[in-house]
Amino acid sequence: MSTIPELYNEKCHCAGCSQNDLGYSFVARRTAQRHNKRARLNAIRCERDMSTQRNMMEVDDEPILTHQPGALEESYTQTNSPVWEGASMSDTEDVSVTNDAISNGDNDDSGSNSNEISEDESEDDVIELDNNELNSEDPFATPDMPQNPVHRFIATFVVMFASRYVVDKGAVVLIEFINKLLTIYEQDFQLPLSLPGLQRMTGFSAMTKGIKKFVVCQDCHKVYEESASVPSHCDFVKLGARSSCNCQLTKTSASGALVAKRSYLYQSVLHRLGYLDLVRGTIIDPMHNLFLGTPKRLMDRWIKDEDIQDGDFAAMQKTAETMIVPGGYTSLNSKIGKQFSYMKADEWKSWVLVYSPVLLKDVLAKDRFENWINFVDACRLLIKPTITFDEVNTAHQFLQTFCTRCDELYNAKILTCNMHLHLHLRDTIRDFGPVYGYWLFGFERFNGLLKNLKTNRKIGFEETFMKKFIEDVHKDDLVNSFLQSTRQTSAFPLLTKLTSSFTPATIPSIRQRTFRIQSFVEASEDPNVLVKGNEPLPPSAFPLSLKSATTMSDIHYVHLLQYYKVAYNNEQLVHFQQASESPYFVDNTITLLKYINILGQVYKGKGESGSRGSLVQAKFIGSTGEHIIAYTGQIQYIFTHSFTPPPTSSSLTPLLRTHRRPTQLLHNSQHTFAFIKWYTPKNDKSREYEHVETCFPTFSPDDFQCVLPVHRIMLEVATAEHTTRRKVKKMLVIPLPKKQYI
Repeated sequence: MSTIPELYNEKCHCAGCSQNDLGYSFVARRTAQRHNKRARLNAIRCERDMSTQRNMMEVDDEPILTHQPGALEESYTQTNSPVWEGASMSDTEDVSVTNDAISNGDNDDSGSNSNEISEDESEDDVIELDNNELNSEDPFATPDMPQNPVHRFIATFVVMFASRYVVDKGAVVLIEFINKLLTIYEQDFQLPLSLPGLQRMTGFSAMTKGIKKFVVCQDCHKVYEESASVPSHCDFVKLGARSSCNCQLTKTSASGALVAKRSYLYQSVLHRLGYLDLVRGTIIDPMHNLFLGTPKRLMDRWIKDEDIQDGDFAAMQKTAETMIVPGGYTSLNSKIGKQFSYMKADEWKSWVLVYSPVLLKDVLAKDRFENWINFVDACRLLIKPTITFDEVNTAHQFLQTFCTRCDELYNAKILTCNMHLHLHLRDTIRDFGPVYGYWLFGFERFNGLLKNLKTNRKIGFEETFMKKFIEDVHKDDLVNSFLQSTRQTSAFPLLTKLTSSFTPATIPSIRQRTFRIQSFVEASEDPNVLVKGNEPLPPSAFPLSLKSATTMSDIHYVHLLQYYKVAYNNEQLVHFQQASESPYFVDNTITLLKYINILGQVYKGKGESGSRGSLVQAKFIGSTGEHIIAYTGQIQYIFTHSFTPPPTSSSLTPLLRTHRRPTQLLHNSQHTFAFIKWYTPKNDKSREYEHVETCFPTFSPDDFQCVLPVHRIMLEVATAEHTTRRKVKKMLVIPLPKKQYI
């Protein structure tokens, strides 16, 4: 039977330590004293608030606040004490409570508690806060911000503009200019004269106040704070060892890292926490597990077994050069021909999901290729930002089949611990959610940027870069905080220009109250659902990246007119050139978009991206009306168009039938479309097993279905040119996992 060490032999029954089955936790004696002291301080605070409320209720005609001269002087002295000046906002609250309790002689309980606190520990210990209290603070608390919403907007705009475009000296000039304007217009508000002061006032500095630099021992992994005195050699004594680690520490080596401020706990202490399962709490990184392990190991095995030879690499590279890959994937321009040398994680990801189903078909033996597709199918499901439990289970079955077949097709040596961890990814996703929340692709890109800038490295560069990185990440949160506190919707377009990628949390709720994610997703999956193009767009689409207004070409306008006739079941609509003959005409003025963001997936026209991001699929009902077919096409351009149908068009055409709620009677005149040229389909299912579709590389004749509401775009695709043995050119289509950031 294990016993608790003498160091942790004190039972603590405070609110934080009693949240378990036992109702208490074993902690150090000094920790228990601090927890008890905090509980007494909370009791003092509650008693003081209740007393204040009682006094206010008893006041009749007397002033609410009365001060004796001595009391006023004493209060001023307390608030200007050295402890107050060095404390944070949360610290000052506890200090004021303690001083009030000590100076209040009428309350015997408060006085006894205060005396007991002062006897046990010093004043510094009284104001000490634990990590839970620090984490509960509002990161964007702005107590010094003005109440006037216009003044709040000015302060928020200046601090963000200075962070993005202006150096420190220029920021001071900008602040002086803004203050001069405020004085000219007789405003009772002035910005702080320094950029740090402005950042503190707006809460901008709270983003990076926890950034600190640490040095880590490469042997035992003990962490030393670099601001403190770091020994030349590690002094940590391992469990059961008779001497210290004695590993040399180098502050400027790769062991130095910028991390968020956290407490360092030894493994033996973590094991004493009964509620912590260290095995289940360890996350398997999908980036390393899926893309930096198994693909490279199998590629080395195929080369060793001569499944892939030098001529095969050259042929695969030639085909890869014809492939068009979406913007979210890395193009393998020359890595395949060089036998995958120096491949990074995002390159292996592109190889697995995009290239390998096409290029390995005619290279590997059938049984090995089919087993590899099991791994590809699992990755297609697991990397989705939104995933269902059924998809997680299906991916697990693919991985289980893949590992079992590897043992049969190769030998036991092919199986590694990394491949064993494939079978634990299901538990990781069930516990921690989709892989986008914790895989390490973001850190890989950050580390790569640091390596590229290593030649220009200066003292403190990593810390400055980390602060800048975190500021950019949280600028969206700062804008949302401002919008929620002021509801100044007119400031929204200007503030969004100061953020790299803004997903508003407030404005879409005002402008798009009827948006329903389930209905939107259903519209892209089921062509039977009526979608006219004026339905609410997701918040990620705003602000729309609008270009200047223009006129639609006469050839394309004819299809737009026909689309409205079919969508609104109204043959009375006429050409804009006949506007004088009938009021029911369709205007030819449109507004082009550079791109549109649909739930995290960015779509662009052909001219905006050079084909990357323009190749998509959408579902249509077949000619017989029984089958649903996915057509591949290329977006020529994305545009908005304003149209209000005549009030007589109430019936719906069977072609676009659906069930609509009678409450949706308000009409939104703005429609958002993509003009898409559709490739000629080919009834060829020879590559259905690897989820590769086939079509002709020519476009079908244009008709009204080339005008497609962006709501109906299903997903992005990659394409590759392929020539058969009979010299027939075909185009291979690789549907890619659909991104849905909800």
